[in-house]
This record gives sequence, C-alpha cells and structure tokens, in this order.
Amino acid sequence: MGRRAKGDRQKIVASMPPTAADLVKAEAAGLGCYIGDYLGWLVAQRVGRPIDPPLGEVTDHPDPTPANDGRVRYPAMVPRAAADEVVELAQAHRTSMGDIVAGLVCDHFGVPFTPRVKKTAPAARSTTNAARRVQGAA
Repeated sequence: MGRRAKGDRQKIVASMPPTAADLVKAEAAGLGCYIGDYLGWLVAQRVGRPIDPPLGEVTDHPDPTPANDGRVRYPAMVPRAAADEVVELAQAHRTSMGDIVAGLVCDHFGVPFTPRVKKTAPAARSTTNAARRVQGAA
C-alpha cells in the first residue's frame, strides 16, 4: 500500500536569508520530512490553515540554491487553502508570494527579513492610459 496523498498543493519558491534556510533544513531533518513539505506545513500554520505536521524517514536534505541578492532559495509545497491566503497577502503587501513565504518563515524563527516591493511597470500604465484616451475619443 502506498503513502497517503498529500492533497492539492502549490509550489512557491521562497528566497530567504541563509540563517533561516539553515534553521529550516535542521527542522526538516529533525522531523525526517522533505524541506518543501516542512515549509508548506509551516506556512499553513502561520496563515491559520493548520495541517498535520509532516513526518517521514527522509535523510537526504539538499542545500538551498543561491540567489543573486545574498539570499538562498527553497521550494515550499504549500497546501492549496494556505496558498490562497499567501496570494492575498502578496497582493495586499505588493510583494511576491515567495517573499510572503520567506517572511512567515523568518518571523517563525526570529530572523530579520525585509520583503521586496513589486514595482508596476511605467510602460504598462502609459499603455493603459493611452488606450483609455483612444476609447474616450471614439
């Protein structure tokens, strides 16, 4: 008999400080679960959509992938209900879903973190404004 299904999940890549990534890796190793599953569980807890903690017999935990800004990346496998909450938080704070996940992780471990703010493209705004002028003239 195979393992129990983990349900519908969304992969969100989080760029976090190396200190937070080290703590994530240690916690996942302690539970014997995959890092992505641990991050998904942690995010679900932090956004008020608790799930059972991931447990297993995983012994191989990869190092995070380096990012260009001094951060490191881990993929989080976030349950769908929690991912929907992450989407709303990202829109409300004008940042990425990955930075929301990283912020939740850093808050959990007490690691300082500053999310990046998404900038709207000036070209997109000017194109939209031009389209409105054309419609108004017609």
